[in-house]
Amino acid sequence: METKDRILLTRIQAAFPVEERPYQVLGEMLGLNEEETWQRVNQFRQKGMIRRIGGVFDSRRLGYFSTLCAAKVPEEKISVLADFLQEVPGVTHNYLRDHRYNMWFTVISRSQDGLMQILEQAIHILGSPEVYSLPAIRLFKIGVLFDLEKSTGKKLPMANTGYSSQEGRSAFQVGEEDKVLIRILQGDLAPSLCPFSETASRLGWSEGSIRAKIQDYKRDGVLRRFGAILYHRKAGFTSNAMGVWVVPEAQIEETGHIMAAFKEVSHCYQRPELPDWPYNLFTMIHGHSPSECRKTMERISKVTGLQQYEMLFSHAELKKTSMEYFREEE
Repeated sequence: METKDRILLTRIQAAFPVEERPYQVLGEMLGLNEEETWQRVNQFRQKGMIRRIGGVFDSRRLGYFSTLCAAKVPEEKISVLADFLQEVPGVTHNYLRDHRYNMWFTVISRSQDGLMQILEQAIHILGSPEVYSLPAIRLFKIGVLFDLEKSTGKKLPMANTGYSSQEGRSAFQVGEEDKVLIRILQGDLAPSLCPFSETASRLGWSEGSIRAKIQDYKRDGVLRRFGAILYHRKAGFTSNAMGVWVVPEAQIEETGHIMAAFKEVSHCYQRPELPDWPYNLFTMIHGHSPSECRKTMERISKVTGLQQYEMLFSHAELKKTSMEYFREEE
């Protein structure tokens, strides 16, 4: 892949320009003309490297509830439970990992009751109570940004879009117009030189009002980022592991921020412990190989002084999709 392609892919993950002519803005950054920049991005789409260009929303700020679930699933029940979760709209990710807790899935719902109903159904299907909810207690980082620039020798200033400062904030007051726009922004931006004009025509709004709304959402923490979401394996990041740590309560705040500073860490949360699961700090590690992920964990261990940890590598991706907010109200 050309150096400019690597830089372009990294740039548009962090922040796709919310401008009248975004590809012109991107091109000026890279020394390319507007048409050439647009064509390169379209090629990334066609090759399957870009899953979509759009908004990544903060579910809490939109009034939704979410949790990570861990389950001990016998071999003969894996496909049955996976099939059920595949049909649940609020289940966005489901992975098999190499551990006695072998199925890990995320659930997002409009209510806590909705979350519990899904868990209860999973327990019923499994025929065992070994399905556990591990909601985030503290969030230190969430931002899947794959750095393709590191081998180019050229680094451009990159917006820090991975850190969350929304704890304790109340839900955003979502009006009907917001719901209409969010339903579109959570999808894929039109493959056009003037994509926001396309969105405006679709809604019958002014383009300026749409771009202003996006900036408002970013400022208010409703929108974590507006950019490209990659198929990480096609971008070369073929390995990921959930690194879990035992951290003394008094050290969690400091340790969480240290771990979040590692660029290989896309997510960092404090979560509850279980009777046979002493781990309370979770990090998602991405790399080009399992050995690269292990080296990252070793570096984190050395910097933090923490020795008690495990790595859970994923060996099957059963489901991966973006959450579709407010679809039930259409």
